[in-house]
Amino acid sequence: MLYYDRLRKRLFGLRDVFTFTLFIEEYDTITLDVVKVYTKQDGEKYAFPFASCSCFDYNENWIIQVRTRFENPGVNAYWIKMDLNLVGMKEDIVTDFHLMPKVYNFLTMTYDIEKTKLILCTWQHGSIELSLFMFHLDPYESGKFPYKNESLVMLFKTKEGEDIEVTKDVWNPVTREVLFMIQTQNDETFETTNYMLRVQFDTLVIIEKTVLTDEQLPLFELWEYFYLSDN
Repeated sequence: MLYYDRLRKRLFGLRDVFTFTLFIEEYDTITLDVVKVYTKQDGEKYAFPFASCSCFDYNENWIIQVRTRFENPGVNAYWIKMDLNLVGMKEDIVTDFHLMPKVYNFLTMTYDIEKTKLILCTWQHGSIELSLFMFHLDPYESGKFPYKNESLVMLFKTKEGEDIEVTKDVWNPVTREVLFMIQTQNDETFETTNYMLRVQFDTLVIIEKTVLTDEQLPLFELWEYFYLSDN
């Protein structure tokens, strides 16, 4: 998981060593050598990063993640906030870490740093065979989840015997749209279907939903998708 800080011109990221130890470290932007270790974390203490469930605010210099941990009888979600302003002053830069009851895990987190300061999150009720929902979350409310479902909007409805295997998001701040790339798999035939969806960030309206064939985009699940600005 990598982050680029456009204000400080630095590249840094989080990596795990033998799964249970997590490092946040800065890299040389040319050689990618490690130039500074920000912090070391115990994964059993602070849970584990999951998918692309992470946001970085370069203005205020913090990272927020929704991490997961397997705890009998299932998976639990944890909200964690790390203050990068504490690097060099404290070994532990975590300022907020708590359980998000009955959330299980998020799939994606798309952060609008420039305008609304909101995160568009996707969530699946903790099971890959259930439909995928989206909602806005305020990072300044410490992961307050819409338990009453009043603000949940369905992004993708699964069919019977169908699981969601891949969910990836790409943020376009110019058009204020989020591109979702979703792959499903049939439980019996193991056949996969690839979808591309465009969602308007502010209204959560689905603008487009398209099925992509293997001829159009082979090895769909192996690609990483990025937004490239003309500037």
